[in-house]
Amino acid sequence: LGSSDFDSSRILLNATANPNAAMKAVFALTIFGSCGAALAEQSNPLGKVLELMNELSAKVVAEGEVEAEAFKEYFDWCDDTAKNGQFAIDDASKQKAKLEANIDKLSSEIQVAGVQIEELAGSIAQVESELKDATLIREKEHTDFMASESELVDAV
Repeated sequence: LGSSDFDSSRILLNATANPNAAMKAVFALTIFGSCGAALAEQSNPLGKVLELMNELSAKVVAEGEVEAEAFKEYFDWCDDTAKNGQFAIDDASKQKAKLEANIDKLSSEIQVAGVQIEELAGSIAQVESELKDATLIREKEHTDFMASESELVDAV
């Protein structure tokens, strides 16, 4: 195997940038690693390189599994957060609609109460006017009565 046939540094760079490339790298390293066991017996330096590649392959696989688990947890957290956010938005929208309906109802009640207040104020003003007129009449009648009583008392 020469550097033109297998460039492990290029595979490793691709593996860190792309998870699919990591799986391809692991596959390639596994295939070359199995071939390497046979070659390890033939030549010691090449066998050492293949052994290091096998160790690196195992390390890449382990790191890939850890990263895949971390990504899955992050994805689940994002999904849960998005769902919770949407539920909160839906609840707030429903509550907003209820509160707006309540505001409209209370606004109409305020208007009705305002009209009733105006009517009652008019009634009060009318009753007070009638009371004032009745008081004037009563005072006039009282004066007339007192005058006629004093005439009757003087006549007797």
